[in-house]
Amino acid sequence: MKKIFAGTVCLLALAVSTTQAQLDRRVRIVNRSSSAIFYLYASNIDRRGWEEDLLGPQVIQPGYYIWANIDDGSDHCRYDLRAVLQDGREAVSRNFDVCTSTSWTVSD
Repeated sequence: MKKIFAGTVCLLALAVSTTQAQLDRRVRIVNRSSSAIFYLYASNIDRRGWEEDLLGPQVIQPGYYIWANIDDGSDHCRYDLRAVLQDGREAVSRNFDVCTSTSWTVSD
């Protein structure tokens, strides 16, 4: 009986950790462009406009990255991502799956 209980507890712990990993909506935003990223937006695909800037006063210099929490509380996995660079250019990725992809690279 103790072995069955221990096995069940182990399976439940594995299921919880797997579910938590699937719900982690942190994405590494990598800047491989020649200009700093000044603004970063992420909106789930059911939203019509862009949500608030995720960087605030922070910028991502060329050659650097940050971890961004893309979770807006909606339980969505698909987001549109938008980076606005210092020189005015924009990079956009539509329908990005933040539940399975852990990195987005902005480049020239």
